[in-house]
Amino acid sequence: MKKESKLRSAGTVMSAIVIAIAFTGISLAAPQGKKTATVAIPATPEQYAGEPQPLTTAQCAQCHTSQFQSLKDNGVGHRFSCRNCHNLFHAYNPRKGNWDAIMPKCSTCHETPHGPKITECSACHANPHTPRKIAATPLLVNACFGCHGSVREQLVTYPSKHTKVACMTCHTSHGFKPSCFSCHKSHTEGLTLPACLQCHPVHQPRQIALSKDVPSSTCGSCHAKVFNTLTKSTGKHRTLACVTCHKDKHRYVPLCSDCHGKPHKQLFHEKYPRCLSCHIDVHDLPAMSSQSDKK
Repeated sequence: MKKESKLRSAGTVMSAIVIAIAFTGISLAAPQGKKTATVAIPATPEQYAGEPQPLTTAQCAQCHTSQFQSLKDNGVGHRFSCRNCHNLFHAYNPRKGNWDAIMPKCSTCHETPHGPKITECSACHANPHTPRKIAATPLLVNACFGCHGSVREQLVTYPSKHTKVACMTCHTSHGFKPSCFSCHKSHTEGLTLPACLQCHPVHQPRQIALSKDVPSSTCGSCHAKVFNTLTKSTGKHRTLACVTCHKDKHRYVPLCSDCHGKPHKQLFHEKYPRCLSCHIDVHDLPAMSSQSDKK
């Protein structure tokens, strides 16, 4: 009985081995000569007749789609052939850790554009395919004026509330320019951002430069009392834009003689050198009768 039991066990084991071999495709036959392929693939030696041509950017993009799209959308000066930077392909070996060795070096094209103190390019330019999309790293925040010295000069020379605000309060990422309306209310309805910048230089906002195109309603948003007086007046000054007299620079107050010269006799001007002694309010001058009204 023991002998029969051992035979049955041996048979079971052999059956299991045969089944395993059938499923795994292992052949017990000893190799005779060359190894035989399990799949028949026709050889196409003509593919290897010539020399390979350099990869085009479009061919690179077939696999590296995200890098291609980044360059397409935000590549700026880096939108040239991939091979201008990458001359070694698919050579990364995680066991060797050779990533730094095969990646292009910024110094190949760029020297030290930000001076000798800022040389770790990737600390700010983390993605070379979007070189101007720079995160607000501590290094960047503390080095704004290293490149933007003229901005610092404006903020210090012409102090305003903007002088006391950290750069990153407005410029939340490098190169980002916020709308004035993010913090400030519009002077008038429908006022556009270009109109704001036309008068207010961003880093010296109180140095207001007035162009000839500034509408009087914009001035009236701050100078409401004067503006209302002028619009209700029947004098000739009512037809003039504020910037006709208050031109070029905010708070500029012209002399009456700049436009009118000396309309009275010399003795009269000597007795009354100040025009407003008689013409009390330049924004509400009395209406003068025309010659036809006097007849």
